[in-house]
Amino acid sequence: MTVHMGTMTKLKRTAPTILVDMDGVLFDWGSALNRKLLELDPAFPVVAEEDRHHFDYFYVDGADTETIHRAMNSEGLYLGLEPIPGAVDALLEMEEAGCSVFLCSTPASQNPTCASEKHASVSTHLGHRWIDRTILTNDKTLVLGDVLIDDKPVITGAMEPVWEHLLFSQSYNRYITDKPCLDSWDGWESAVENILAEQKAA
Repeated sequence: MTVHMGTMTKLKRTAPTILVDMDGVLFDWGSALNRKLLELDPAFPVVAEEDRHHFDYFYVDGADTETIHRAMNSEGLYLGLEPIPGAVDALLEMEEAGCSVFLCSTPASQNPTCASEKHASVSTHLGHRWIDRTILTNDKTLVLGDVLIDDKPVITGAMEPVWEHLLFSQSYNRYITDKPCLDSWDGWESAVENILAEQKAA
């Protein structure tokens, strides 16, 4: 994707901070989980990402929740993550345009290798320097930023967030109609600009 020079100049001048979620936004976490589930149980009723209707994977009809727990907490789950199409290029474009870009993700507290594996996947696909731009937190409302790009329908925490939630569209959050949405990474520029313009006008 080509970033227009006029937009780059604008973003460099305002220097916004963009926070980007990892699972379901930067990386295809659901497909990686499905692979783990089938390793544990070849008959597991996996649901393709485009067919999921719930953010919480425990809503899979007819699924053994114990198998889901084992898969979610298994070593290697977060090492096999593949980027969502366009995600890596979009983050690099944001950085080139002068944005301060940070990854902001909630670690799986019961998975002992989650944090280290997330760092390894970031290093593999974005480069080692992005590890220092990775924030792992159980409460994203405590993180400062202008925009948070996240697939979770509702984000709550201890604070009133200062960022605006830009919902990254997935099959399980398309019922949300009262938030700005990013349907694919190709549209990041206009979606972010619209939010920043609204914030400036407020």
